[in-house]
Amino acid sequence: MSLRAKLIIFSVFLALIPVSISGWSMIQKTRDELKDSANTELMNAADDVRQEIEDFYRYILSPLRLVQKTLENESLGPNEKLQLLTEGMKNIAELAAIQVSVEGNYPLLVTQDAFLDKMTEKLSDSDKPDADPSEILKLEPDEIKALQAASRQGHSEKDIFPGDPEYLPEADAWLMTAILPLKVGNISATLSARINLEPLKKHIEEHPFTQRGFISLIAHDGHKIFDPKCPDLSDYELVKAAKKRIPSNSAALYTRPSGEKMLGAYSFPAEPNIAVIVEQDEKKAYLAVREMEQKLLMWMIIGFSFAVFMAVVVSVSLTRPLHRLILAARKIAEGDLSVQIETGKKKDEIGELSLAFNKMISDLDRYIHELTETTKAKERAESELKLAWNIQQSFLPKDFPKLAEIDVWGKCEPAREVGGDYFDFFQIDDDRYGMVVGDVSGKGVPAALFMAVSRTLFRMLTAQEHQPGPVLTEFNDRLVALDQGSNMFITLFYGVINIKTGHLQYSTAGHNMPYLKSSQYGDGEFRMLPNIKTMVAGMMDGMEMEMAEIYLSRGDMIVLYTDGMTEAISMEEEEFGEKRLAEYLNRYAEMSAQEICEKLVADVQAFQTGMPQFDDMTMFVMKLKGVQGA
Repeated sequence: MSLRAKLIIFSVFLALIPVSISGWSMIQKTRDELKDSANTELMNAADDVRQEIEDFYRYILSPLRLVQKTLENESLGPNEKLQLLTEGMKNIAELAAIQVSVEGNYPLLVTQDAFLDKMTEKLSDSDKPDADPSEILKLEPDEIKALQAASRQGHSEKDIFPGDPEYLPEADAWLMTAILPLKVGNISATLSARINLEPLKKHIEEHPFTQRGFISLIAHDGHKIFDPKCPDLSDYELVKAAKKRIPSNSAALYTRPSGEKMLGAYSFPAEPNIAVIVEQDEKKAYLAVREMEQKLLMWMIIGFSFAVFMAVVVSVSLTRPLHRLILAARKIAEGDLSVQIETGKKKDEIGELSLAFNKMISDLDRYIHELTETTKAKERAESELKLAWNIQQSFLPKDFPKLAEIDVWGKCEPAREVGGDYFDFFQIDDDRYGMVVGDVSGKGVPAALFMAVSRTLFRMLTAQEHQPGPVLTEFNDRLVALDQGSNMFITLFYGVINIKTGHLQYSTAGHNMPYLKSSQYGDGEFRMLPNIKTMVAGMMDGMEMEMAEIYLSRGDMIVLYTDGMTEAISMEEEEFGEKRLAEYLNRYAEMSAQEICEKLVADVQAFQTGMPQFDDMTMFVMKLKGVQGA
């Protein structure tokens, strides 16, 4: 991920996190309050309808009990009772018919004139124009016994037996039958009332909640009341709970069999044995919540857009110099030497690198033009490569310090005129020195340019930090940010040695582990340092490079090299290999650092005689002469 992308992402997260947390907290609190309000409204509506049913039932029950007492009054004669019964029917519009049944006698039926007229009118327009409405309203003894038996289950009052509401097609009306026992002297009889539920139905249909939801009455078997088709709603989750008479203290969210998401509540009247179901579409119930979420999302998008805009502005201003360096390096790699990098007034390491690039470009361009006028194309190309070789060689150490504690030497042989290998040895403070060897992927000019950028960046980082692990970690991240799209990488081994104590700290970025000859081993043989967690630099950012440490003593030796030494191929297609390299190091262990470098490079070149050198060869040797030791 590029540095610019990192800055943009960081700025966006910095802007969005507080907005998102506060907005989400606010909408969660408001959502809970709105949901509680919607749930409460549903439960209140269910309780209102339940109360209306109970009030209606009590309203009808009072005159029925009065009729019951009138018929049981032995001081009144039959004519007086019939007259009172007839007059009472006129004043109770909700009673469609009253029937007095004595076992073994023909029942006495008194009907409501208005209801009877309505039935007569309906029957005249039906396929039963000659049917007698009174016969339809009359209850047979078996029906009365069945209603009494069904009503006894689950009711505490045994002196009145309410039946289930039923639809009467002949009157297009809903009726409920209530049966009261009669005791006139020694005679047992029943008083059956056919109660017209149309006033209750109309009252429920006009309930304010029906403007935004649904109110349904459900019989104990799950069939819907006040619907002529009497559909079975037993598959509804809410109806299943209501049929089991499970107490409910809150509204429930469920899905109908048809797929609609609903919010519903239910309640149970004391009488009769029915359930009140109130429902509302979940989208309508929580509409206010969704509107608030949409507004929050809109403001988050606006904030996100603003954050991205500001992040782009800031990141561009910070990464523009690095981007110019990248573009210039790519153009140079493509052969365009007319490019110039704007250095501005900056005096930091990037500015110095820009000046060095501009000078290199100017020198190359000037030499190319001079050679074009005086030499042929081949000579011009050779001069260019020679110049590039000189520039690359200028990056490598030419002189090594003559110290009493250590003996160091390094050598680099590119496979072509220029290459991607390099090594360095530099002083950090009075007691510590840094040693590094690197190998860039590829060969030729692109690898050399990438090596130059890597070396400059590495020197810049080591001026600020000395521990190898953090240096290589930061080096990898910076290199990924600088090198976008070229698919090049570099392996590095970096160590820091205290020449007074022999303390060596080291880390590697995918490079071959060096060979170490240490008195700790006992046998005096060269062995490779143990592997540590590593990853090549320039491929993936965010990788933390591990660091290790050892203590060296007088006579110990460490050898850094690139894979061009071990992967050299002979005419027999045999690889030189790490084992052979260790054998040669053991053979030359008593020589000076310079002699070891010169001898080993010469041996590898001799090994691949007849074959082209396919990779750069680099070796760095350090021998400890006067270290105090750990």
